[in-house]
Amino acid sequence: EQDGVEWTYATQEIYMRRIQNGGYHIYTTMDLKIQQIVDSIYGDLSKIPTVNSRQQPQSAIVIIDNTTGDVVALAGGVGEKTDFLGYNKATQAKLQTGSAQKPVSVYAPAFESGAVSPATVLKDLPFSYTGGAWPKNDNRRYDYSRTVYAGIVSSVNTIAVRTLAEAGLDYAFNFAKYNLGQSNLTENYPTPSGQIKTDIGYSPLALGALTVGSTVQDMATAYATFANDGVYRESRLFTKVYDSSGNIILDNTQDSRKVLSDKTVNYMNYCLYHAANNGTGAAAVFGGQNIAGKTGTTSSNKDRWFCGYTSHYTAAVWCGYNIPEQIHVNGNPAAQLWRKVMQPIHAGLSNEGLYNAGAMQSVSVCLDSGMRASDACYNDARGIERVVTVMCYAEDVPEGVC
Repeated sequence: EQDGVEWTYATQEIYMRRIQNGGYHIYTTMDLKIQQIVDSIYGDLSKIPTVNSRQQPQSAIVIIDNTTGDVVALAGGVGEKTDFLGYNKATQAKLQTGSAQKPVSVYAPAFESGAVSPATVLKDLPFSYTGGAWPKNDNRRYDYSRTVYAGIVSSVNTIAVRTLAEAGLDYAFNFAKYNLGQSNLTENYPTPSGQIKTDIGYSPLALGALTVGSTVQDMATAYATFANDGVYRESRLFTKVYDSSGNIILDNTQDSRKVLSDKTVNYMNYCLYHAANNGTGAAAVFGGQNIAGKTGTTSSNKDRWFCGYTSHYTAAVWCGYNIPEQIHVNGNPAAQLWRKVMQPIHAGLSNEGLYNAGAMQSVSVCLDSGMRASDACYNDARGIERVVTVMCYAEDVPEGVC
């Protein structure tokens, strides 16, 4: 329903005729120059990464201006636009998010609650053995233990699940849904078979196997919170609508609220900067800008994501097919498209830092005990490296010396 009216194709056509012929003045948030850059890439199939499939690979992108929180450009599909009021994969499609979900529903809530810091050491081992070792890491190996920082940078599934356990399922679910705008997360979803599914679980929140899914716009909005000093702003496509007499008939006031502490923002930006530059998101990085972000890959490699930001703009990119199938391509096509679009957008813009290293200190941690490393840790008799150096706030430096 829309304003108490059953929303059918007939009523939609009536509203569209009103918009087209009613003399309305609609003030959109679109930046024409940025939209033209998006169209020049998404409208040209030769610029879409090639894959081994009979289907045309699809993609969607949403770009948000960090200074306003508004959507300045988007594309809801690839190739020349031929449909009027066609299905828009950027704003309508509810998609599985894979590891791109981890910062939103695991790490941001966990940092905000104080459950962990980047220097916290957790077991890189299966969380459960019921029905087999679970979860499996992408490289199909376990390294016994890692820091939370390493878990983010290398997108380690076991660390995401164990971090979520530290934060708590209910807390993380509510934080992502109500603080970071993941409105499609569901507690009770009845399936046609009569089963009830929920996103209050380790697989949905830590691995992005969502019940309903998330839109590209919602993912961009959530990541823009990290780029905007922890202030969540509801992304919008228009600001106001006036009728032909100059009377305002729609005022799309933006919801804005501080949801992350400065420390959490600094931790997220520190970890996601290194995830982009030294981890799984390297294909998105280009010169002249500091870039932070996270990749995402779903089960059977049917969806690929890159959600990232600079100090100026945030963008989320999804790649997949109209009929889901495994994506066979070298590298991450979403990260590649993110770079193709964002690099020309940033031409001539200033290069600003994303996190405050001066607010943190380096600490060397023993991966066996989780405590500060001693000389013995550096000279492990087994001949293996068991000391890592991570940055964190003074109050989060691990207690005790190994």
